[in-house]
Amino acid sequence: MSRVKILNSDDVPAGGTKMSALEVSQNLQKAMLRMTGKFLNETTGLVDYEQLKDSSEYKEYRALACRLKDVDPGSLKGREHMAFFINLYNALTMDSIAQLDTMPASTLEVCDFWSCHAYILGPYHYTLDHIEHGVLRGNRAHPSTNTPVLGPGDPQLAFTCATPDPRIHFALNCGAKSCPRVRVYTEVNLESGLEAATYSYLGQEVKVEDGRLKVPQILEWYLQDFASDMTGMLRWIQKYVGEAERRAIDNMLTAGGDSGGDSGDKETTEMPMDFFYDWSLNAV
Repeated sequence: MSRVKILNSDDVPAGGTKMSALEVSQNLQKAMLRMTGKFLNETTGLVDYEQLKDSSEYKEYRALACRLKDVDPGSLKGREHMAFFINLYNALTMDSIAQLDTMPASTLEVCDFWSCHAYILGPYHYTLDHIEHGVLRGNRAHPSTNTPVLGPGDPQLAFTCATPDPRIHFALNCGAKSCPRVRVYTEVNLESGLEAATYSYLGQEVKVEDGRLKVPQILEWYLQDFASDMTGMLRWIQKYVGEAERRAIDNMLTAGGDSGGDSGDKETTEMPMDFFYDWSLNAV
C-alpha cells in the first residue's frame, strides 16, 4: 500500500478566523459550486483538470481545505453529516486528480488512488475509502477486499452513518467517465438531490440494447447495499429507469418466476444482463 498523502497539510492563512464545522461545510459547498460551475461540463460530466489546477477558484478551495483540520467529524448530524461527507468525497477526488503531476488515462493507473490521498479532519485522516466505505456505507465491507475499512474499536466508527442510503452511489464521483455527475449537496437539498441524482444516473445508464439489459457495474459491486439478490436490486432500480427498461425488467422478473420477494439466485439465471463500467478519466 502506498504512503498516505495528506492534501490539506498546509497552515491556515494568517488572519483567518476559526470556523465551526457547519461554517466550513457551507463554505466547502460554495467553493465546490464555483469550481464545478467553471470547470465541469454539465452535458458531458467531464472536468477540465488542467485549467482547474491553475485557477483562482482552486487556490481558494485549497485554502479552505486547510480549515478542515479544525472540523470535529462528530459535530455534524443527520443530513448535515451526510451532505458534508458526500461533498468531501467529490472534492477530495477532484483535488487528488488535480495534484497529480500528469493526467492518467484512468485513476486505476494511480497506485492505491482511493487509499493514498486524504484530508485531516480533527485528529483523524480520511481517505476516499474511509469516506465512502467507512462513513457513508456504515463501514460495510469494501467490495474488493470483502472486509470493512475501519477495524473493530476504531474511534472513527463513531462517525459512520447508522442507516446508509444506497442512493449515495449515484452522488459519489471517483474520477471515471461512468461515475455520476459531480453535484453539490446541502442539508436542505439532500433528499431531493439524492433522488434527482439517482433518477438521472440510472435513467441514462440503464439501457436495453440488442435484447439485453445493460447495467452499470456499481449495482453489481454494491449489490448488498440495494437488496439481498439480483432480483431485489432490479426491483429497487425499476422506478428510476426509462419505460422500455421498466418493461424489460418486468419481463425478466416474470420469466424468472419472481413472486415479489427476495427468493435467492434462481431468478438471476434467466436474466440477460450485461454489466459495464468505463474507467477512463473524466477529463476534458
